[in-house]
Amino acid sequence: MADVIDLSTNPFVAPKDGRCLINDLPSELLAHIFSLGWSPECDDESDEDDFEDVDSDDGTYSTVSSGCSSPSRTEQEQAEEKERSLPFNVLVSHVCARWRAIAIDHPLLWSHIQFAGPPPFDRAKTYLERAKAAPLSVSIDRGIDDDEDDFPMSDDSYEPEDNDVDLAIIESIMALIIPHLSHWRSFRLMVSFYRHMHFALETLGAAGPAPMLEVLQLYHHEDTDEHITFALPELREQPFCLFGGEAPRLTHVALWGVHLPWSRAGSPFLSGLVDLELAYHARDVRPSITEFARILRASPGLRTLTLCLSGPAGPPSTWPAGLPDTLPAEGTFDADAAAPLALEQLTDLVLAYLEPAYLLALLPRLALPALTSLALDLEDEDFSDLLAYLSSPRSLPPTHYAFASASAPPSASSAAAAPSPPSLRGPGVAGTDAPLRPAHSLLSHLTALKIASVPANEAAVRAAYRQLDALTALNLNAHFLDTCWVDLLFPQDAPSPGSAPAPGMGMGMGAGMGTGAGMGTGAGELLLPRLTTLTTTGVDGGQMRALVEARRARGAPLHALMMNQGDDVGAADERWLRGHVESFKFFEGGF
Repeated sequence: MADVIDLSTNPFVAPKDGRCLINDLPSELLAHIFSLGWSPECDDESDEDDFEDVDSDDGTYSTVSSGCSSPSRTEQEQAEEKERSLPFNVLVSHVCARWRAIAIDHPLLWSHIQFAGPPPFDRAKTYLERAKAAPLSVSIDRGIDDDEDDFPMSDDSYEPEDNDVDLAIIESIMALIIPHLSHWRSFRLMVSFYRHMHFALETLGAAGPAPMLEVLQLYHHEDTDEHITFALPELREQPFCLFGGEAPRLTHVALWGVHLPWSRAGSPFLSGLVDLELAYHARDVRPSITEFARILRASPGLRTLTLCLSGPAGPPSTWPAGLPDTLPAEGTFDADAAAPLALEQLTDLVLAYLEPAYLLALLPRLALPALTSLALDLEDEDFSDLLAYLSSPRSLPPTHYAFASASAPPSASSAAAAPSPPSLRGPGVAGTDAPLRPAHSLLSHLTALKIASVPANEAAVRAAYRQLDALTALNLNAHFLDTCWVDLLFPQDAPSPGSAPAPGMGMGMGAGMGTGAGMGTGAGELLLPRLTTLTTTGVDGGQMRALVEARRARGAPLHALMMNQGDDVGAADERWLRGHVESFKFFEGGF
């Protein structure tokens, strides 16, 4: 007689008595499991406010019409499809009566409140009720898509009667959420018209403290290239202070086209920040150099700083020495205030749409010893001098400058005459245990670099690449870059002074690609020796395949590739790339 397998203790086999084992778990544990399974990033709710989640007479949930006792197959399929598309927190509340009771009584599942699309915002109202006193993340999107023709996208032609409906919507939303201000954790508002933003600012100025607020993101997306003067001078001044000046836990602030009273009295909550983003500010509403310094000095733990068409106001020629938070008395000099301001914990810096002269005046006023990630989106002018500064010891904090100068590498002319190392073994090379060489510039300790646009000559780009010994991740938008930014990622020949470049140095083919010179021989220079992750826009499949092959042949292989799905990558190149790197992905959207 064959052995009988006992499945009574197999957790994958349901009990014969019909019991549901998971219901043996305590309600508290089920609630915790629900919270682990749900995240706001996965809560992909529709903009259409068709939320319907009510209890029926028998105590169960209802999301679809129950007028027909035996729905047709098509109706049943529609109901099942709707269930599958529900956010996780709603979905778990539709499994059974017990799960529903547990989910509805678990405030954290309902604490992310989104206002998008048209009213009446029944979903948001239900979430607010169920969230009780849980810390709230509130997001309001009243921006107009670029393809909508209903409204002008500039405040220049705005009249008070033009958008009364949308302003009324914002008023109704603020009326719903302001009573819950005491337990906001984050607040994000996106608008297309500054008058709408100003109304929200006035409301927040009269609302009282925000004791739990950690994240404040205010985005005014205005379709204009005019950033010299503020378009609505009557709204320039703000005779109020957001949250009554009390937001003691605020650490993350993003202000796009939205200015505040920058002084300590006007915005005392701009202190203790970890992440600060200033973007798209007209020149006449930017913080003064001392107000900018005050915010930075009051945030010693700042880790991420983003300046996009914004920063301290005024021409650099009018700035005092250093970054003092108060102007020195006439005829006096404060050596401490004139020294570069040290942001000891800043690891990420983003600079966009700023002029070379402006950056060459601002950056020397900052000391960034912990910087590991840099993103640049600069255009219209030549930024070769900026790259030269970033590649030089002058970009280091003063305490490092003397050391770097004493141990500086040979000059460019002597370095060019020196023979290249015979192999890739040594400091700064991928796969070696040897330590990195001492830092000689701000670029030396970067591990991540993103370049959207930086017009510069090849010599400046090469000098910058030579400083990136520690870089492991690079993101390039080749659509707006000179070809040398990609070409220099290929192993380079090291010809003697005065000799002609080796064949095959053309666009996208790398050094020696046509002849085999410099590949696998160790005779050529390999820039960015530790690079393992590359993200590109504007590079086709053939170029990328050649680059992967060339760097692998030199012992510095790329491990992860991400390419823009809009670029020309054929099926054959895609298969080859997937077979020659550990991770290959396409990404969607802009840079």
